[in-house]
Amino acid sequence: MIAEAGSYAYAQSPGTVWVNLYGGSTLTTMLDGDRPLTLTQESAYPWDGHIRLTVNETDGAEFTLKLRIPEWSHDARVSINGKAEPLDARPGSYASLTRQWIPGDVVSLELPMAARLIEANPLVEETLNQFAVKRGPIVYCLESADLPPGVRVGDVSLSPDIRLTAQLEPQLLDGVVVLQGTADVRPSGDWEGRLYREVQPTPTNEVPIRLVPYYAWGNRGPGEMTVWMPRTR
Repeated sequence: MIAEAGSYAYAQSPGTVWVNLYGGSTLTTMLDGDRPLTLTQESAYPWDGHIRLTVNETDGAEFTLKLRIPEWSHDARVSINGKAEPLDARPGSYASLTRQWIPGDVVSLELPMAARLIEANPLVEETLNQFAVKRGPIVYCLESADLPPGVRVGDVSLSPDIRLTAQLEPQLLDGVVVLQGTADVRPSGDWEGRLYREVQPTPTNEVPIRLVPYYAWGNRGPGEMTVWMPRTR
């Protein structure tokens, strides 16, 4: 899979180049078998939604550039040489750019990356009344390493209107974007080995939380982790 990633990034059809994956890369190919073409892609994706594509080599003839608009992306914007292009950029589709390209042309794609709460179908009982957090293509999780002392992961719940701020932390886990905000905590108390007990009213407090990418969990010593967090009632 990893060895084949380069062949998934771009694809061709007659007179068309498809850009499927985003990230720093260079495409050197022969369009339609006999037309030299070189594109350079610059991006900090998936941490940043700004993608810059530069046409380095082309024969000056017309061809179509198709940019993938991810399903999670809303309000995607495209510009050519700094001028906005009024395109159909629906989530889960491809934005089409057809023109006579010349070396030096620059295409900019902006994919806004707001943090969003995700919920599962109510028929999935294991995640009923719970949220997961996603920013761009990255799913996030909560680890006990990012909670105040004495607060357990299972005691944390999220409000539907929680505000999460994205911040790049270069020194954490080789450099990742974390999400920071405030969540509710309702201590579960001491169960003393019991499986059931009568419901006990407990006060709810607010604590700062930091979410890290799910793929990077388990790198800071033993601790608890969760992707799905209960909804604050």
